[in-house]
Amino acid sequence: PKQDAENWQRSLDAAVAAAPPHISIYDLQVEEGTAFGRWYSPGEAPLPSDEASANMYRAASVTLTSAGYEHYEVSNFARRAEDGGTAATRCRHNMVYWTNRPYYAFGMAAASLLRGVRFTRPSKLSKYSAWVHQLSDAEGHIDEVPMEVLLRYSVRCLYAAAEEELLDKLMLGLRLADGISLQ
Repeated sequence: PKQDAENWQRSLDAAVAAAPPHISIYDLQVEEGTAFGRWYSPGEAPLPSDEASANMYRAASVTLTSAGYEHYEVSNFARRAEDGGTAATRCRHNMVYWTNRPYYAFGMAAASLLRGVRFTRPSKLSKYSAWVHQLSDAEGHIDEVPMEVLLRYSVRCLYAAAEEELLDKLMLGLRLADGISLQ
């Protein structure tokens, strides 16, 4: 909110001067049904226009890549190492998501990818609590919990078909500068 090109460039310059190994830039997304969504009308202040946001994104890419950062993902930049590589400074946490590897997520409305199935936890406390109790009644490690128990109270489940999995891999892979393998 209240961001303009001059203020944004000062923020970028300060980030470069601090020389962190990794920088993320995300444009604020206004979601319907949220408090901010009720306060803000598209095309009106305090947020920049779509054109101004796009210009700030381009300024970030130019500033950060000129300062030695690799623009390795849509919203992420990693400082190049002495040997020219960036693997050590790429965000390992998010690379799990973008390369479609399995992960656990906990909390209301959190999404996990386990055993080839992506599912989302309930967003309401009562349903989430019931889901947690179902899991706690199951014996053993979460990897051993039957998938039907994991999915029982899940809000959304993907990968019912191979086509959905392929589309997800494409969408996630195209976020990365590395792209996708056609093999």
